[in-house]
Amino acid sequence: MDRSHSVFVVRNQTITLREGLDRYYQANPDFVQNQDLWVGRMRIPWCDMQRHDIMHVVTGYSTELDQELQLIGFLLTALTWRRPWYYYAQSFVVFLELLWQSVQGKAWGSRYFNPVQVCQLYMKGVRQGFTIRKKIDAYIDPETVLDRKLVSLRQEYGIQNAGAWD
Repeated sequence: MDRSHSVFVVRNQTITLREGLDRYYQANPDFVQNQDLWVGRMRIPWCDMQRHDIMHVVTGYSTELDQELQLIGFLLTALTWRRPWYYYAQSFVVFLELLWQSVQGKAWGSRYFNPVQVCQLYMKGVRQGFTIRKKIDAYIDPETVLDRKLVSLRQEYGIQNAGAWD
C-alpha cells in the first residue's frame, strides 16, 4: 500500500458522524435541512429526515436508487419496532412505488432496474438489517451521536460500511 492510501485510511478512521453528514449534504445540496419536509399533505418532521440522512452516512449507502432501495429495506429490519407509523410506510410504500414503476418499464433517474432487481436490492437491505448486533433506536436523538466516530458507531451496531461518505 502506498503512503497516500495509508493516510486516507487513517483519516477515515477518525471521521465523525457530523463530518460524514457535512459530506453528505455537500454532495446533495438540494436536500432539505433544518426544516420539515412536506410530501403532498404529509409532513415529515426534520428530526426524522435527519435520522434518515444519518443512516445514509452510518451505513455508507449513497443516494443512488439501488442503494436507497437497500437502505429502506435495512431500516425496516434494523430499527427498533417501536417507531413512528410512517417509517413503515416509507419502507413499504417507496418499495412498492419503485416496483410499480419498474413493472411499467419506467426508470427513476438515469438507470432502469427490472422488477426482480428492485426486489433483490430491497431484500438485500432487509437481510443486512437482520444481521446487526444491536437494534437502532428509531427515536435516537441525533445530538447524542453527531460527534462520535463513524467507525465506532458501525462497530457498536455491527453495520457493514458501503463506503459512500467517508
